[in-house]
Amino acid sequence: MDDSRQISRMQFVYGDDHTELDALLAESLAPRSPDFLLDLAVPLLRPESRLLDVGCRDARHLIPLVTRSGCTGVGIDPVERNIVRARDAVAAADLDQRIEIRPGVMDQTGEADGSVDVVWCRDVLEVIPDLPAGLSETARVLKSGGAAVIYTVYATSRLEPREAAAVNAPLGNVLQNLDRDWVESAFAQAGFHIERSDEIGTEFREYDEERTQPVSENVLRLARLRRRRDEIVRRFGEDRYRVTEASLHWLAYLLIGKLDPVAYVLRLP
Repeated sequence: MDDSRQISRMQFVYGDDHTELDALLAESLAPRSPDFLLDLAVPLLRPESRLLDVGCRDARHLIPLVTRSGCTGVGIDPVERNIVRARDAVAAADLDQRIEIRPGVMDQTGEADGSVDVVWCRDVLEVIPDLPAGLSETARVLKSGGAAVIYTVYATSRLEPREAAAVNAPLGNVLQNLDRDWVESAFAQAGFHIERSDEIGTEFREYDEERTQPVSENVLRLARLRRRRDEIVRRFGEDRYRVTEASLHWLAYLLIGKLDPVAYVLRLP
């Protein structure tokens, strides 16, 4: 590039007043709250309903769903620490009589045929080794006409192959399950039709970032992680370093569109 072209480029990049554009980008686009997912599920529930939360973690979603709808619920999770935390949270909310927490996975829920009115499944499909089996189990335990509320994340073309490898392998993500066509074909194979799908995009992350800056905090932690790499690997091991690094990228990738969340309401005939 000759000097005149470079000067012209520098004039374009740095020479104009960007106040109007900066002000535009400073405006909130009124993103939806993550509670939008609760609002999808609650109208599907009645006091007599039975709700199954697949991958309940610490019951952070199960408790408000049961509280708001008056239903009963069961949460399953394969991680012992999550089960302990969920049971403690349920007890603290005084919901022991309405919520059961126990070990389980998506393709082995321990529920009887046609015993569940609504299945809630958030941030789980990404790690299911046999997704068709998991969805078939979901269909088996649902009553006729029952619904599943599912939130899952897909990879976009912005996610470079090296980035995908650095995130997916450490977190145990199943690469195929981040492909929208594959996942939606698995829904159909299990007998579901998509009653509703909502493109979440970057909204939930925008909402949280405008209030509590969790992505900014993760990026700061990522910088510290990398500066202390040798110490962290020595104390906690290479695998723990890679898992932490991948986890700290996840929210940032959601915020900048490398990962694309979609919420579904699936229905059985």
